[in-house]
Parts: sequence; C-alpha cells; structure tokens
Amino acid sequence: MDTRHPPTRPLGVLPLALLLALAAAPAAAGTLGEAVGAALERSGELARPQAITGERDALARQAASPFAADPALRLSYLSDRATEDAGAYEVETMVDMPLWLPGQRDARRRVAAAVGGQAGSLDRRLRWEIAGEVREKSWAAAIAAGRLRQTEQALSDARALEAAIDKRVGAGELARVDLLVARQQTLEREAELRDAQLEHDRALADYRQLTGLQTLPEPLRETPASTDALPTDHPLLEDADSALALARAEREQAQRERRGNPVLSVGGKRAREVRGADTADSLQLEISLPFGLASQSAPALARAERGYTERATDLQRARLAAERTLIAAQLAREGAATALTVAERRHALAQQALQLGRRAFDLGERDLTDLLRTQASARVASLDLALRRLELGRAQARLNQALGVIPQ
Repeated sequence: MDTRHPPTRPLGVLPLALLLALAAAPAAAGTLGEAVGAALERSGELARPQAITGERDALARQAASPFAADPALRLSYLSDRATEDAGAYEVETMVDMPLWLPGQRDARRRVAAAVGGQAGSLDRRLRWEIAGEVREKSWAAAIAAGRLRQTEQALSDARALEAAIDKRVGAGELARVDLLVARQQTLEREAELRDAQLEHDRALADYRQLTGLQTLPEPLRETPASTDALPTDHPLLEDADSALALARAEREQAQRERRGNPVLSVGGKRAREVRGADTADSLQLEISLPFGLASQSAPALARAERGYTERATDLQRARLAAERTLIAAQLAREGAATALTVAERRHALAQQALQLGRRAFDLGERDLTDLLRTQASARVASLDLALRRLELGRAQARLNQALGVIPQ
C-alpha cells in the first residue's frame, strides 16, 4: 500500500439526508447573528411570540368592548289558553347588558399590556437560547477543524521525514529498520487524520442541522462585552420579570372582580287582560347588583396571589442561576487565558528542541527514536497551542452568552 497519499473517502458513505441538506444549504453563513436568525427560523419557535401577540390583541379588544360580558336576549310569554282561555296574554322582551365594575376595564387593559410584554421578552429569550446553541455548535466545529489542521500538518511532517530517511537508507547512511519505523509513524498519523476528519464532519453536520447553513459564521471570535456584571435586561431575567408583571396584573384584575358584574336590562312588555280588550305596551328597566360575598371571591384571589408568589420566586431563582453561570464563565475565561500563555511557552520550547533534534539527527549524533520522541512532543505542543487559542475564543463566547449578549 502506498502510504504517501492521504486516504480518500467515497462520497456515498455520507447519509443521503445530509447530502441533500448540504446541497440545499447556502454557500456562506454570514455573521453569527445571521446564523442565529437562521437557526431560530428553522426551529419554528417564532410562532410562540406571535401566538402571545394574538392573545394580547384579543384581551385588548375585550377590554375595549362596551360590555363586560356577552349581552343576552330574554323572551317571556304568558297565556291563559291552557286554563281559563279568556284571551289574556303577556309578552316580555328584555336585553341584558353586563356592565363594567369600577377599574375593571383598566385592569384588563393592564393584563393585555403585560401579555404583550411577555411576547417581546419571550422573543429575546428564544434568540438568546438559540444563540447559545449556535455558539456551542460553531465552536465545536471550529475546534474540530483546528484539530484536523494539526493532524494534517503532522502527517505532512511524517511523510517528509519518511522521504528523507528513504533517501538516506538508499545512500547507505541509515538502516532499513529506520525506514520501517518512519513508515509506521506515517501510518499512525494517517489513522489520526481519519479520526480527526470524522470528528470534524460530525461537528459540522451538527451545526448545519441546527442552522441549515453550510459554513461557519465569520468572524466567529466575539468582542468582549462592555460589562462584567449581570445586566438587568438579561433575556432570562427579562422573561421571568415579564411573567411576574403578568401575575401582578392578573392579581389586580382578580381584586377588581371580587363580585359579579351588574346587569342592566332594557326591554318592553305587551299585555292584554281579556279577549277583545285593548293591549297595553310598557317600557321596562331592570338592574341586577350581585352582593359579592367574600367567600365566593376568596378562591380566585388566593389563586392569583399564589401565581404572583410563584413568579416572584421564579425570578429570584433565575437571577441566582444566571449569576452562577456568569461566575463560572468568568473563571473559565480566565483559566483559558492562563492556559494559552502556558501553551505558548511550551510550544516555543518544543520547537527549539525539535530544531536541535533534527540537526543532531542529520549529523548522526542522535538516533531516529530520539528524533521521533522529540517530534511527538512538538506535535502535542503545537496541537495544544492551537486548541488553547480556539478554547479561549469559545470561553469568550460562553462569557458573552452568560452576560445575555445576543449576536446581531
């Protein structure tokens, strides 16, 4: 087998669904914000804020109605036909119109406004959550690509070393066993390349499945946020606060509706006492005033108070969770920066050692085993440096996510 050429993978091993998705995907993802927008649209989550907006509009129309509930038509007919049959009858027609209680209409308007606020906060929270997924998938693919580049370079170096040893074996400077060892190293690098290629394909497929886009966002590295403190408009806190505002408005509505609505009834009556007598027409006005017993309104008030208390607890829980996530992200960002500094120093030393090792091997002062050991150490240092740089970028993205930054 010729080990000097990278193994190729037939296109048919990719799933058909993935091939179709890649063919339909656009050539470039654009910015990170555009990738987030594509993923959000692909998820179908945008229908949720739209549904809440529809609920807000319905509540606003209800509060704008002149009646507190549906009017009703009442018809009444009395006749003595089944008894005396003297021709007496009475026809009564009434329209019942429920009236608003004092402050009830304003309370319902505030509920409608609070529901509308939920639509906006939910939209921001969904975009923030999708942004977190896009960030993770993007950086996983970027790190896999970095590992792939390092394994490609390692394979190139192994092949170059094998070619150099082959020449020296032909010239009688080295034993043939050294060539066999070099070829074994090349085969190992080819196996590493296949594994890295598979890891990269999987990571990129996950990103494409999430966003429907073919390539990663550019630029992927994010600018640090302007603040390190948890913002008050954090999407998670804003969503919990809007739920609390709705619970507060619903509690006020329950307090305004502690008794039933008064009902104004307007209508007329036509009556005749006996057959042949004149009919009498009259106008009727009625009003019904519910007593509003405390025992009847207590469950609704208690339910509204319970809802408000639960939403207040949810807000505090969300704030504590966001603070914990932010602290962890800040520590991870600092740790990634420190690790990068160490990796840079290690890489510099490993490159110096590799240069000296190659010179000593060329001069015959060191054997192949020592050179391969030095080369392996340099390869690990190079891979570690590349990954540390990428991991620092991912740590910054996670910190921005913890701060509630939504890519634009």
